[in-house]
Amino acid sequence: MNLRIDSSNKILNIFRLISGTINCTDTYDNKIYKFRQNYSNFPFSTNETINQSVVLNNFPDEVKLKDLDIYFKRSRFNSKFYSSIEPEIIKCLIAVNKNNHLEAFFYLYRIFEGISYSVPLIYVSKQRNYDKTYKQLQSFFNNEQDGELAFFKRFISETFKDEDFFKSTIDIDFNTIDRTDLREAYYKLYLEKIKEKPMDGKGLKGETLNQEIKLSFIGFYDFIIIIRNRFFHLTKGTWQNNLSSTEILFPDYFFKPIINHGLNWVALIIFEIIKVDFEKGTK
Repeated sequence: MNLRIDSSNKILNIFRLISGTINCTDTYDNKIYKFRQNYSNFPFSTNETINQSVVLNNFPDEVKLKDLDIYFKRSRFNSKFYSSIEPEIIKCLIAVNKNNHLEAFFYLYRIFEGISYSVPLIYVSKQRNYDKTYKQLQSFFNNEQDGELAFFKRFISETFKDEDFFKSTIDIDFNTIDRTDLREAYYKLYLEKIKEKPMDGKGLKGETLNQEIKLSFIGFYDFIIIIRNRFFHLTKGTWQNNLSSTEILFPDYFFKPIINHGLNWVALIIFEIIKVDFEKGTK
């Protein structure tokens, strides 16, 4: 791969990518990307400087820098999982950096799919009670016909329902669209897809005309799936009211309001898994 990070420790790389504390070199273009957006915070923020507090911010207070240093040096947990999503996150972040938001959405969705099955299995594996682990997994598989994304949604809803980020809203700001003449049209398209089947408005927590839409944490997940299906499919004549290219003449502007929120969403979940692996590694 032409994109290089000066570390072979995949879990450390993932942590630094989502916390905005790493650089990446594109050896084809001989360009260095400095990733400083901290998606492990909710809401996401920009690291003006990189220091100890940025690294330790979302770990429990008793965790010190030396503890993380020992953990990352020793950690071998779930290396295949971290290796598989590392390039997707890197490519997504670079696309954001280049304002290629359609491309960024493509990689973002691949991350969603990449974590949808692995994350629940990794998380419940920390249980010492194997009978409890089995029952937990069984509860997430509510319907044999459901796919991995539905399985993942139930896992998120059950596992993180008491977390502050889960109880907060994700506020989609249409003022981030640089072309003011597109904001109203794209606001209406977003709202239309949220209010029609299969969401039927579930997860919609507020709206400011042509400016902002507020979604619940799990409602945002539903919306990401819907907007992917409506844009990347063109079937007509069914209840699936897909988006046409004439409706979205400028897809980079259309997807821009949700990319950082999407990265924030997946980063919060991935960070919870890193904390699970950290707890394993210190026992």
